This record gives sequence, C-alpha cells and structure tokens, in this order.
Amino acid sequence: MTEYEVVNWTCEPIEGDDQIELVIEASDGNRWEYGIPYSKGSGRYTFEEIDVIANDFGDELAEEITERLDELVEKLSD
Repeated sequence: MTEYEVVNWTCEPIEGDDQIELVIEASDGNRWEYGIPYSKGSGRYTFEEIDVIANDFGDELAEEITERLDELVEKLSD
C-alpha cells in the first residue's frame, strides 16, 4: 500500500487537441499527469493506466476518474 494519498485530481479537455488531461496530486508532493486520447467520432477513449491508478490509489478513485472520463468524452463527442 502507498504511504501517501491523493489530495486533488482534475480531469479536463486539452484545448485544440483530442485529448483529456488527468492530473493527480498526492500528499507527498508527487504529481502524475496523463494525456488521454479520445475520438469525437466514436466517443471512445484509451486509458490503460487506469489499472495502475486502481492499484496505487484504490478502486474508488479509479471509478471516479472513469466516470468523469465517460462524461467528458460523451460531452465532447456531441
């Protein structure tokens, strides 16, 4: 188990690109940044690292992030 916890995370579209930026900040000062590509045409995205996030930070956070990604991609694909 990790010796730190997530203090903040954001998930926002990258302007001018078909990617969503995910930033996770931990209590020990570490910061993880991901660029998650998506398709406006199909409404799909690829984020294989979600399993790593679940292992490092727990299933609850991974589920929250997945829900947010699903919402954003659906909104951006309209």
